[in-house]
Amino acid sequence: MGGRGARAGGGGPSLGGGSGKRINIVEQVDVWSYRHNPDNEPFVDAINTGVAAIQNDFPDLMESVNSVNSAVLGGRDRTQTLGFYDQAGKTVALNSNYTDIEKMNRVYDASVKSGFHPGRGNKSGTEAVALHEMGHALTGHVAQKMGVSNFDDASKRIVDAAYKNSNGKGGTKKWAGGISKYAQDNNAECIAEAVADWYCNGNKASAQSKAIMNELKKYK
Repeated sequence: MGGRGARAGGGGPSLGGGSGKRINIVEQVDVWSYRHNPDNEPFVDAINTGVAAIQNDFPDLMESVNSVNSAVLGGRDRTQTLGFYDQAGKTVALNSNYTDIEKMNRVYDASVKSGFHPGRGNKSGTEAVALHEMGHALTGHVAQKMGVSNFDDASKRIVDAAYKNSNGKGGTKKWAGGISKYAQDNNAECIAEAVADWYCNGNKASAQSKAIMNELKKYK
């Protein structure tokens, strides 16, 4: 199963499997089913808050998302992957090993401190991870509206347009560094990081994130 997500880089466990990398998925449960346990309510509610924030701006986005899940992961992914987006199954999932909100906050904040991810503003780490993974889903949704079948080709088109329209300098990789270190990994992660930055930080988000959001909003 391929996955797209974010990695924590120097700060602890990762926040995803990276672009197209296989993730050891043992089981997935829809978040509403997972919420039946009262101990899981804060985790699920934080995920749903992140999902709803993007859905509010892109009302038809959920037509491109089949499910939002809590996932049990095996092997190294149990501790090294916080969330992922499965493009083929159109699934957004967060690792149930990080159901504890404060545990997720600590891991995410370590990544922010290292510069690997943008800050989370007044959002929880769980919301930030959900927003990142929904950023991948949004990219896939926009790709469909573009009429582009290849996810990576669509990602490149979006980033190139944002770079050009913001008068970027030094090439897109250097430019993406204004969002985070992980945004420099590839175009898909650049977009997902920009989405998380924008929804977590609003007007305090980087100029690069704002430029990418401007491109995405053309496909509302």
